[in-house]
Amino acid sequence: MSEIRFWWVRHAPVIGNNGCCYGNNDVDCDVSDKDSYKVLANILPKNASVYSSHLTRTIKTMNATVKEGFNYKDYAVDSNFGEQNLGEWQGLKYEKLEEKTRELGIFYPTWLCSPEYTPLGGESYNNLYLRVTTAIKKIIQSKKKGDVVIFSHGGPIKAAIAHAIKVDSNYTLPFWIDNLAVSRFDFIEGICRVRFINLLPKIISDSSNVYERFK
Repeated sequence: MSEIRFWWVRHAPVIGNNGCCYGNNDVDCDVSDKDSYKVLANILPKNASVYSSHLTRTIKTMNATVKEGFNYKDYAVDSNFGEQNLGEWQGLKYEKLEEKTRELGIFYPTWLCSPEYTPLGGESYNNLYLRVTTAIKKIIQSKKKGDVVIFSHGGPIKAAIAHAIKVDSNYTLPFWIDNLAVSRFDFIEGICRVRFINLLPKIISDSSNVYERFK
């Protein structure tokens, strides 16, 4: 029986961005919360295949988790797991972005703009969904079984949830994905079981053998 388990981790909190929309800009993040990384290292499975996006904030988050004891089998960078490219909007203050999207009639209350809209020089959220789900399917086809840990971003994780529960891409945009939160989806013979979404290290009071509780 084929069983492959996906563990998604959102990157650490962004810093030094002055309240601007960053999209897939390569911005810095704060990895000083050692306690959270210790819990992550205990939650995440050993000997997994690990992926991160190409952006520094996911790579730093992975490295901080490794520093606290996370061990893995192999690692690859995959830009398909990067955040939405917002083109010329990247670097705008969020207030200005909302003003602009309202002017264009593409404001979306639970995302940066309407999911079908492509900002100049960027991509739509629907395009993000397609690249993320294509990458997921390729991993399932190539690995067949075992654990996969992906250090990624809010947008791709929302896309992964939609793919897991077989709904339209915009259905999961209202889901909130916290920094450092873990979400897990198990594919057993092609059928997905959602084990948990947005599990925060901070809410785990006893991290001893925590991985055993989620097998």
